[in-house]
Amino acid sequence: MKILSNHQATREQLPIVSRNTSGVVVIRGAAGSGKTTSALLRLTAIVNTLSFRRKLDNDASPIKTLVLSFNRTLSGYIEGLITDSIQRGAIPVVVENDTFANWTRRNINTPLIEDERRDSFLCRRCVGLGYDMDFIVGEIDYLRGRFRSVDLDRYLTVERTGRGLSPQVTRTTRQTLIDIVRDYEQYLTNQNLDDWHTQCEQMISNPCLEYDIIVVDETQDFSANQIRAILNHLKDEYYLTFVIDTIQRLYPRGFTWTETGLDMRNSAYYKLGENHRNTIEIAAFAASITHGLTVDDDGSISDFRQTTRHGPRPTVCKGLYSQQVQYAINYIQQNVNLQTESVAFLKPKGGGWFSEIESKLRLNNLPYITITKNRVWPRGPENIALSTMNSAKGLEFDHVIILGLSIANMQHQDGEYDDKLQQLRRLLAMAISRARESVIIGYKESEKSDLVDYFTDGTFEEVNL
Repeated sequence: MKILSNHQATREQLPIVSRNTSGVVVIRGAAGSGKTTSALLRLTAIVNTLSFRRKLDNDASPIKTLVLSFNRTLSGYIEGLITDSIQRGAIPVVVENDTFANWTRRNINTPLIEDERRDSFLCRRCVGLGYDMDFIVGEIDYLRGRFRSVDLDRYLTVERTGRGLSPQVTRTTRQTLIDIVRDYEQYLTNQNLDDWHTQCEQMISNPCLEYDIIVVDETQDFSANQIRAILNHLKDEYYLTFVIDTIQRLYPRGFTWTETGLDMRNSAYYKLGENHRNTIEIAAFAASITHGLTVDDDGSISDFRQTTRHGPRPTVCKGLYSQQVQYAINYIQQNVNLQTESVAFLKPKGGGWFSEIESKLRLNNLPYITITKNRVWPRGPENIALSTMNSAKGLEFDHVIILGLSIANMQHQDGEYDDKLQQLRRLLAMAISRARESVIIGYKESEKSDLVDYFTDGTFEEVNL
């Protein structure tokens, strides 16, 4: 699978890459602005600086570096970039590249509760609360990620940063959820089990692992407790880089810098405006879907005015699902050079949702690979990828195809301010913005997701199949 090649720093990125003083750097920017590339170029520059200093000081201790991303697919992609970037020299460089969950699991060797067992426990106790079950379990995940176990009572009065306005959670419900969490954590203790949250809390208090350099990609989808755990493992003199865009936040894990315990007064903030990935047409289409969403200081709407390349408008095709798939196959065969270009079929959910696409690709002798949760970035000849939208986060492809956009796979509650609806709008815009050259979206009129209503006339071409 084709991988983004390393670039020389642009004029906009050069101040980030050349900053080799210790402390905290925050890199902001919309999709396609080169945030991850900038962070990895900075990492390489810092490694070179530290290597030079240690040679002068006759210090042969290894330079410890940690790169954390949010999902396994992105982690595998970054692994390829790091392998191609860092030149091993006289001073040893130890680079750990992982998701937060795997990093924690490597350092906390305790058995984890099975997901089904955890969800069963929580759902049984939440069933009478009157909320959609997915939402209320997500709210439990939110409060456990934002507050430590000893501080759960803060949830009673704090503003729910990072969640939508609807549905609201009353103080009475909040107290009930706190009680459920305490019962659940006692259950884990009694069973000699951990889950991701209790392991994270242990990382907050464990002895420091003393990393020289840490890069946190997609920071907006980390929790406050995860940030606290990361801070616990920095050396006294450290180089910490956060890459963030809250408009792409896909999970309700909002936090403020202050509450993590991080002193940001001397931090350096950089905002990247240029869009190096998308064409003007793709950027304009993606921006229309998130238009009207609240944007905070760490968020960036994709700005087509900061894009210099033109290309075809995204195509929105309407028809039966089988017609959508055939249209996409024809497009690949007629317009894509699979020797040099990459294609991604993206869907909100994986598994059986891809079965007809897989069948058609095999029938037409089009090699493909599934990259969802793939820990190692595939370096083989296949340049067609199948992936969930979540697993495509942070990646890029020449062509993005999203078929079967329906109520069934884009479910949410009623209301413009529904938390799930806002997440889905960000998810779809993020998926679209993975594309460099073209976008195809398909739906069946009688089953279409109401996210189609956010498509702005004039930003796409419509095809009736």
